[in-house]
Amino acid sequence: MRELRDNNDLIATGLLECREITRRYGTSFYFATQFFPRETRDGIYAVYAFARIPDEIVDDPGTTTRAERVAQLEEWRQQWLAAMDEGGSDDPVMAAIVHAFKKYDIPVEDGEAFLKSMFMDEDKKSYANYAELEEYMYGSAGVIGLMVTRIVGFSTPDAFPHAIKLGYAFQLTNFLRDIKEDWDELGRVYMPEDELARFGLEITDLGRKRYDDRFVDFMKFQIERNKQIYREAFPGIKMLNWRGRLAVKISYVLYKAILGEIERAGYNVYRGRVRTGLRKKIRLSIWALAGVYE
Repeated sequence: MRELRDNNDLIATGLLECREITRRYGTSFYFATQFFPRETRDGIYAVYAFARIPDEIVDDPGTTTRAERVAQLEEWRQQWLAAMDEGGSDDPVMAAIVHAFKKYDIPVEDGEAFLKSMFMDEDKKSYANYAELEEYMYGSAGVIGLMVTRIVGFSTPDAFPHAIKLGYAFQLTNFLRDIKEDWDELGRVYMPEDELARFGLEITDLGRKRYDDRFVDFMKFQIERNKQIYREAFPGIKMLNWRGRLAVKISYVLYKAILGEIERAGYNVYRGRVRTGLRKKIRLSIWALAGVYE
């Protein structure tokens, strides 16, 4: 009994740390999680930490070499796999992550798919076309949608394809908002090269912060596709457990609203990172409650 209590205390400590990781790095996402039931929130925080910790390893080019980052990522992967095999860990955060994976029957394969995308970030700095980008996004965002769906609960397996789409929609929104930061801080371009070329642009134009009619037309094309993916993801929300559905609705409207902020900024994502303020988050959340969110 004492061992069980100690293990529960370890997991509880880890969940608090996972919550803090979510609060620190995922502003809009953390806001939306407050509408989940407590038990569901804990699972979401654990999955967020699972994704954020490796992501921080690969997003640290200023202080480490590529070889060091790959080694750190592989070390973290092996620690996670060992903890999954053993059913727990002495590290509180890892214990919380394993607890969530086991409790909600999240397949190890989904975790491996995510980590594969993190290794891709070290090997690949640009994408020739959307098909290549989608392969990356399946691991970086699609499987996160699958994990969240398992945690929230679902009425039919038909929810899973929509969850993957919603992951893609969120990821693409981040890519469009963060074009400048991805280039300046990470040396990465997530805009398909063939689509840039279609509008008379090259990857180097993004580095030069080229802002002209060609760039505006390119962004309009990207945003319209992003909106279409949101539309394709939308039917899956009603397939989720009703107690967790509201938080997903709010995440949907908050992330989609970022596209509107980009449009209001004249598509100039070079001027600064567009954001939705707290008042707008609250207003959009009320709209979600009222059913005005598609």
